Amino acid sequence: MGFHYFNNKWVGEGDLKISVFDLSVVRGFGCFDFLRTYKNKPFRLSDHLDRLFNSAKLIGIKVPKTKKEILEIVYEGIRKNNFKETNIKMIVTGGISTDSVTPGRPSVIIIFIPAENYPKIFYERGVKVITFEETRTLHLAKSLNYLAAVIALQLAKKKEAEEALYINGKGKIYEATRSNFFAIIDGKLVTVRKGILFGVTRQVIVEIANKLRIPVVERDIFIKEIKNFKEAFITASNKEVMPVVQIDDNKVGDGEVGPITKKLMSGYKNLTQTT
Repeated sequence: MGFHYFNNKWVGEGDLKISVFDLSVVRGFGCFDFLRTYKNKPFRLSDHLDRLFNSAKLIGIKVPKTKKEILEIVYEGIRKNNFKETNIKMIVTGGISTDSVTPGRPSVIIIFIPAENYPKIFYERGVKVITFEETRTLHLAKSLNYLAAVIALQLAKKKEAEEALYINGKGKIYEATRSNFFAIIDGKLVTVRKGILFGVTRQVIVEIANKLRIPVVERDIFIKEIKNFKEAFITASNKEVMPVVQIDDNKVGDGEVGPITKKLMSGYKNLTQTT
């Protein structure tokens, strides 16, 4: 479906192929970033490019394109595909390896697909998430290695949950498999700062909260505090601000989407439609 960028060429989905000897295939070694458009404009593209290049640097990959070149490719892909709205996934692979461990020349792949929204009911009634014990490594890199995430999300699906929150053995909550986590405690917006991948949407929400004069606290959060959560939500480029009303078997607050979450949802919507 559509046109995709693959190592200096525009190709259809059928020609979007890499070698089975690429480290992204044999070792899950590589990095990526994901964003979407609003009114056909990529939202916070510069921030996503900064994170992509930072991820590559952290795992030892030199991206064979500049940020400016990738930015131009993204805009060209949006024009070529002409979807109503577009999801964009920028991938940098580990390259073909002769010994299955030594990186080769990276491939740059940029995928463009139509953006689809989650069901409205998720935002009107909130969703359930589960907890999943996992200690992440290189958490500041958005890696292609989603082994833990795939396992956690399959478990979440079995439990009729939408996401899984990573926790450690001491019950500390970090983030979800594909999103960041926030809780409303004592009228304050609380989110974790240590041991997480800093989401672009997370930062946007912090900025909106500051403008709305909602106090923001960045600190450790633990499972034992769930009883004190008045509200909770997760954030991501494709999820935006998604209310959480249940964590495992625990109801969050009164089990409904709360007023502060609604304010932030509205603020995010207004921003994406006016930027």
